[in-house]
Amino acid sequence: MNFRTPRRTTRREISITFMSGPNDGISLPFTQPGRGEERTLTIGRREGSDIHLPFDSQVSRNHARLTCALQPASSSDIDDMPYVMSFTLEDTGSRNGTFIEKHTEPIAGKVSLRPGALFRIGRTWLRLDIPVALDE
Repeated sequence: MNFRTPRRTTRREISITFMSGPNDGISLPFTQPGRGEERTLTIGRREGSDIHLPFDSQVSRNHARLTCALQPASSSDIDDMPYVMSFTLEDTGSRNGTFIEKHTEPIAGKVSLRPGALFRIGRTWLRLDIPVALDE
């Protein structure tokens, strides 16, 4: 008899959770980028934004971008080398700024964001959740 363990496929996701406002507690899942790729999420009041905040009048139409990159941990060409996931948050010229955690000054340029961090767009607090792999 051949006892094979069935191969599990996983769906890797990143998610953003609303921490205030009318969507408080709702999480938005997004597919993680592939190895060597990045995924950029748009945040704003504009219809079609990945993270759409139409209820917050302090949010610009195209307020900010959150980028997730999955890059090799070293510059080696070995295929099975570990990969590191990194996140950056960038204000895209909003009128009211983008804020991280308890900082009172808005961010300027691209800023590194750690999983679990809270950030504010307009009056809306959001959290970058810690990425996990889920069984399908």
